[in-house]
Amino acid sequence: MIDNLILLLQQIMPGMDHNLSLAALTLLLSILIFWRSITMRKRMTKQAALIEEQAKSLEEIQTQLNANVETKDREGNFLKNLQQAEMTTELQKSRSSFAHRSNSQRPPERYAYARSMFRSGMAANEISSALGMSHTEIAQLLKLSSLSGQDEQFEKDTNILSLA
Repeated sequence: MIDNLILLLQQIMPGMDHNLSLAALTLLLSILIFWRSITMRKRMTKQAALIEEQAKSLEEIQTQLNANVETKDREGNFLKNLQQAEMTTELQKSRSSFAHRSNSQRPPERYAYARSMFRSGMAANEISSALGMSHTEIAQLLKLSSLSGQDEQFEKDTNILSLA
């Protein structure tokens, strides 16, 4: 191959001897190698810059991923706390509904007190203040009691109920 290049060089420049042709060919090849190394360095510099850019991009993505993981952890903790709060609320509702049921079982006892106070001759106003119930509620209780036929005295004292 080198011989072919030397022949080509001698045809382009006739009268050159073999040693001079060889020196010219060496110089030409050296220039080509130098040019090739420069282009390779430029390409490597561009690729290094691209790699740096991608490394920075990966770091940003890693940072975002870590932030997302932290956010997800916080959301998970929030959901766990929310579930605990809901459970506590349900338990408290159960207790309060139990207490409410206990209170709702009390009114018959309070109604019995209202009846017995009315039988003993107290007025509806006095009964309401003594039991901490409204005057209207006492009047209704006494009226319902008289309508149910539980107490004959209520039927006799309809005048007192109408005043309440």
